Amino acid sequence: MANTSYRLRCQLYGHESDVRSVSTITEYDGIISGSRDKTARIWRPSATDKTSFEQRAVLSNHTNYIISTCYIPSCDQFPDGLIATGSNDKKICVYSAKQGTYLFSLEGHEQAVSCLSYIPQSDLLLSGSWDTTGRVWSLSTKQCTHTIKGHSKAVWAILSMNDVKNNFKIILTGGADNLIFAWKNETKIQTYEGHTNCVRSLVALNANEFLSSSNDNFIKRWNINSAQCLQTYKGHTNFVYSITMISSDQFASVSEDRSLCIWSINEKESIQTIRLPSGTVWSVCSLTNHDVAVGCSDGRICIFSKDQTRMATMEEIAGFEQEIASTTIQTKTGDLGEVKIDDLPTEDALKKPGTREGQTTMINKGGGQVEAYQWNMLDQRWMKIGDVVGSADSTSQGQASATGDKILFEGKYYDYVFNVELDEGVPLKLPYNISDDPWFAAQAFIHRNELSQMFLDQIAQFIITNTKGMVIDQRAADFTDPFTGGGRYVPGSSPMDTGEHRSNYDPFTGAGRYVPNSNSSTGRQTTNVTQDPFTGSGRYVPNGDNNQPPKLLSASQSTVIKTEKDAELSATFPQNHYIVMGNADTVKIFGKLKEFNESAAGDGLRLSDIQLQEINDLVNGNTTYLETKMNLLFQILKWPTDKVFPILDIIRLIVLNADVCKYIFENDIRSNEFIAQLLQYLQPDQSANIMLIFRTLTNLFSNDLGEKFLIKNSNSILAKTLIYLPLTKKNTQIALTNVILNYCIYAYRSNDQRLSNYLYECYKEFVDIQFESDGAKRLILGLGTLFCTNAEIVLNVQTTTDNSAKRFFTALEKSAAQLNSDTLECFERCRALVKNL
Repeated sequence: MANTSYRLRCQLYGHESDVRSVSTITEYDGIISGSRDKTARIWRPSATDKTSFEQRAVLSNHTNYIISTCYIPSCDQFPDGLIATGSNDKKICVYSAKQGTYLFSLEGHEQAVSCLSYIPQSDLLLSGSWDTTGRVWSLSTKQCTHTIKGHSKAVWAILSMNDVKNNFKIILTGGADNLIFAWKNETKIQTYEGHTNCVRSLVALNANEFLSSSNDNFIKRWNINSAQCLQTYKGHTNFVYSITMISSDQFASVSEDRSLCIWSINEKESIQTIRLPSGTVWSVCSLTNHDVAVGCSDGRICIFSKDQTRMATMEEIAGFEQEIASTTIQTKTGDLGEVKIDDLPTEDALKKPGTREGQTTMINKGGGQVEAYQWNMLDQRWMKIGDVVGSADSTSQGQASATGDKILFEGKYYDYVFNVELDEGVPLKLPYNISDDPWFAAQAFIHRNELSQMFLDQIAQFIITNTKGMVIDQRAADFTDPFTGGGRYVPGSSPMDTGEHRSNYDPFTGAGRYVPNSNSSTGRQTTNVTQDPFTGSGRYVPNGDNNQPPKLLSASQSTVIKTEKDAELSATFPQNHYIVMGNADTVKIFGKLKEFNESAAGDGLRLSDIQLQEINDLVNGNTTYLETKMNLLFQILKWPTDKVFPILDIIRLIVLNADVCKYIFENDIRSNEFIAQLLQYLQPDQSANIMLIFRTLTNLFSNDLGEKFLIKNSNSILAKTLIYLPLTKKNTQIALTNVILNYCIYAYRSNDQRLSNYLYECYKEFVDIQFESDGAKRLILGLGTLFCTNAEIVLNVQTTTDNSAKRFFTALEKSAAQLNSDTLECFERCRALVKNL
């Protein structure tokens, strides 16, 4: 048995996200890996350590995550061999396998390139895509020779085989429509039916047979000519993503059940099952020495060997097993099936040997605790593979158990972690807490998985449908929302008919509800529309339309705050001057700060009058004892979320001071802590906080150190902007679009082609946003500035029928009735600009 069992060889770290594909470089038993971090990496066996590998190159020419990889052995035309990678950016990138240098791209697919293969002894590359087609490419001419059309859903697998009987090449394709087709050129010649879910992988077994794996949890063996299913292999308990041949009589598979299975061709059950600590095992390949490499959702690549000279040390193997034992297993994901705790055996069951390799059992440890064990035939022992969470009493897939257990996902606990399959047949993890807004959770899910904005409503409705009946706690029937005074907001529900109109009821004072930065236009009868519900004086609205003219500021304040009204944006291209949001009424800001300070509770959360004056001095431009004053601000940033907006407004103003920016951003640790403290207050139900945080980011562009930090962290900041923009209205939308516009201005001023391309791609996410006129104008000005920055963007608009700019323009046309004349004029100038460049 020792000669046929695999153990850990090594683990490779380098990728920052899921490793979606691994392929073997047969010349030297190397590995090519592709990841959601948008890179592919070449790994070569270490020259000094027989068990290890070295990263030799990082391939980073894709603009979206990589799904598929393929190695093409050396030939006369390509003596160094080739590496091909397929991505969600719709492209196939081709590299020299020896040097890792980029050679060329193949373009033609209309959606993600989900699978790659090649035809041996030829220059032909095969690809499959979510656009429901397969394609055959000539690597010599860099052209598509023909397109395979027949699937009704995404093509997830493609393979070339020889028809020995008729002496010609056959191409096999497997799709999300559950079918496998055989093709001669562009003609369908055979259909293989039997899977009940998406076909994920195909591999040739011999000249007359092939294997397929599916989301139906099964692997099937087929005769290529008769289309007969010869055998079904059962063992996985969830989607089987990838299979590979190890030898003529063995193959390997990996699954959503976080396992690697080794199979004998003639046995229906696996001969070895290896659990992994990652949540998902996406891909598998076999090296020529029969070692097996797998790509995991945590970014690592694990390699297993049955050659004892290449195995890891016993200490490393023990550490790996301990990591597995410390994981949690969700019964709802199908890893082990459903759990009825009372029916489970106790620890005494572990004294009895298992009957087969990979056999699993669950043990009732008492107190509601359940552990999962797997039988290791090699060591003749039960090995713990995790703690089981969830029970058969759960009412919805992905729901935490009735005992209150939560589900761990990417380091955080959630009430639900759903498996979501969209039209492309991609199973993705959707985490959700019942206290979250479904639309916010859906938007975060779309961004994290780089999906089309068109899925927003579909995903949000999925959440609502599958969490019906769940509440955070039991409350009285007259419960009012602490933010609005009304009944708890439940997306998709109708307003409660209480017999009393309470939408303007303030839960803290009983007066009219305080709405930061809004204009009251409801038609209600009020005694004083500017009455502040907290102080009784004129209402403080962060940079909004207050009832009295702004207080003129002293000369000492001019270094911090613009005294004039923020300048109107001219409809000219390119925009070359950063937007600065410096207008403020500091009297009302400090009035609110003092009021909240009076009610602050807890050590260090309430400032003395002297300390409040120091903060006032800082806003007025006095930066002596700057560190002390900044520490006071950071100290009160620990106030409750609904009380921090005057502090954020102050920060928005003081970052316009060069000394303040120098203090914050000259030190990397301090700058990261500062931004982290700000961003923790980005919550969908706190629009004032969102607005003021993005006004702060807008103002940071006006300082060299602030600008440098924003550019260094542009991807993460723009990602947050894209998440919150669809959720915002009026002045909050202006704040977010100012950040986007300032990034566009930076790209123009610095001729940053990479950033301009990234910003341009963001515009395709703006199609489902309900634009306010001023927010739309800023995005139009940003796009026109990008046109003046990057000729490739203009060429893209002028030569393609479907692109980011045209999608954005179409969305604006649909919203034209809501746009004012200035914005519409700006829109027409932008369209004319791209035609004339």
